[in-house]
Amino acid sequence: EITTPRILFSWPSAGTATGYIYDRDSVLFARDPLADLLTEIARKTNKEVTLLAHSMGAHLTMEVLRQLAITGRRDVLDNLRVVALLAPDIDPDVFRAQATAIGKLPDPFVILTNRDDKALSLSAFLNIGRQKVGDLSRAADVSGFDITLFDFTALADGSNLDHLVPVTSPAAISVLRDLVRSDRKGQIDLSQFDVGDDGVIRARPRKGL
Repeated sequence: EITTPRILFSWPSAGTATGYIYDRDSVLFARDPLADLLTEIARKTNKEVTLLAHSMGAHLTMEVLRQLAITGRRDVLDNLRVVALLAPDIDPDVFRAQATAIGKLPDPFVILTNRDDKALSLSAFLNIGRQKVGDLSRAADVSGFDITLFDFTALADGSNLDHLVPVTSPAAISVLRDLVRSDRKGQIDLSQFDVGDDGVIRARPRKGL
């Protein structure tokens, strides 16, 4: 049986909700190593890559994709089959600038959000109140880009500052599993979701809540 290799890229995060400034600097420090890793995978294998990133790690991911684009490494970007950003700790204007510089985004490109994410609310407070991409919930917030937006607010339960809802809730795990297992034309099971007229895919509350 052929198994799919899994790689965890660990970067020097402070690991605390209050470590915002430290983590921003660490993202800059970690850009080259992650870009080098993705480049080596593209150079030495014929594998397509599914890239999952959480919180400030999503900011690191976008910075690296931008760096690859502006240095002409479209071949590495084309090696990315799926990109999923989970509760991304990114300023919306910064995100739009990053996405614009990247150009053609991997397809599918998915963002998993939660409006009740208290860790992102704290990060926004430390950043003079600027809302983060990870707590957006309107398709208009990412208009102009080929991005699928999931909203997991209905599944927030107060644990872990609700920052892990798009990572640990059964509905989120199901979405990520479908993304990892599917081919480029694969479908995500949306039986646990409602697709709004605005295009946002919203998780239904758990039964009994």
